[in-house]
Amino acid sequence: MVPTLAEAGGHALSFIAVPFRPQTYRNLLYLSLAFPLGFVYVLFVSLGVSFGLALAVVVVGIPLLALVLAVTLGVAGVERRLTAALLGVEFTPRPRPAGGFFDRLRAVVTDLSTWAALLYLPARFAFGVASFVLVMNTLVTGVALLFVPFYYDQPGLYVGVVSDRPVEFHPALYLGWDRLLVGVETVVTLDAWRVDTAGEAAAVAAVGVGVCLVGLHLLNWLARANGWLAERLLGGTYGPLAAVRHRPADAE
Repeated sequence: MVPTLAEAGGHALSFIAVPFRPQTYRNLLYLSLAFPLGFVYVLFVSLGVSFGLALAVVVVGIPLLALVLAVTLGVAGVERRLTAALLGVEFTPRPRPAGGFFDRLRAVVTDLSTWAALLYLPARFAFGVASFVLVMNTLVTGVALLFVPFYYDQPGLYVGVVSDRPVEFHPALYLGWDRLLVGVETVVTLDAWRVDTAGEAAAVAAVGVGVCLVGLHLLNWLARANGWLAERLLGGTYGPLAAVRHRPADAE
């Protein structure tokens, strides 16, 4: 189905309006937290699990692994609140397990959602790395191009493209005519290009705007993907502190 002119205009307007949406900046804040938090999560999971398994033979590792799982559930609760506040993802409350302390501990250890939360923590770091790469390659580059008109003519400053080896393009066009192959082939060599005029600087700035818009859309998509993963891996977990807080009510 071919889109109408109004639909095409709506898509174009939606593409251009991305920097004016508040949700865009909530997504950027969410992703900016992914790198430092994810780094801490990776260290915690790798060190906690490795030491816990290594010390399990001398019994000390068992309480350490239980502590890792308890902290993981607590961190999962923080991540759920953060994801709900910044991305608007809704999480269905998980009923707490019934029974005494050891019954609840067994429920935590045997529940797949606990291990899903443990898997989510290092995955958060992966989203942080991806968002950092996108920011550096799109937003930083786009903003640098956007401000070219303000500094391209500064004395002693070179703004343009420099290559240590010329890049050659070979555009060609061939047509068959009366058992003959007729064609035109040329060579375009790109060695260096410098921004010297205001028109060239404006063209570079326009490219910077496009790069920034594409980068913001990619980061929005990455934030939605992170929210989707959080909903799948953290939606079924529960907080151990909430379960302990309600224990007196169960005893009555």
